[in-house]
Amino acid sequence: MRGIRLQFTTPYSPAQNGVAERMNRTLVKLSHAMLAAYMLPKFLWEPAVVHAVYVWNMSYTKVLPCTTPYQVWFRRKPNVSHLREFGAPVWVLLQGQNIQCKMLPKSQRRLYVGYDESSHSVKYYNTTTRNILLSRNYRLLSPTTPF
Repeated sequence: MRGIRLQFTTPYSPAQNGVAERMNRTLVKLSHAMLAAYMLPKFLWEPAVVHAVYVWNMSYTKVLPCTTPYQVWFRRKPNVSHLREFGAPVWVLLQGQNIQCKMLPKSQRRLYVGYDESSHSVKYYNTTTRNILLSRNYRLLSPTTPF
């Protein structure tokens, strides 16, 4: 099973699993910082942790200084061109709506909360409906691009 070994610990004794507990603490702190940077609501903690893990797996570590965990697992270099800062603005094309007026906006500004590799889509947060949705028709702004 690719070097993965199932090992049980005694209930309510996190000290037995120090490595995993330290990683959990690191991921929680990273996600908290990402939410605080854009003053996002706390209920977005789950996509923040998922994004932190995704970036962590694409990054070099002290244990693997010349490769990434992604590279070890899939035996190829990761493509990181799609990575953006959690909470960064993303413009999403409005589709499937019967808008009669041609002068209305064709896209709306949303907040980037992740990337879905299987569909090559971005996950974005709609502040008005408080939903997380997917879209393949998007435009990510660079940090220097004015909006």
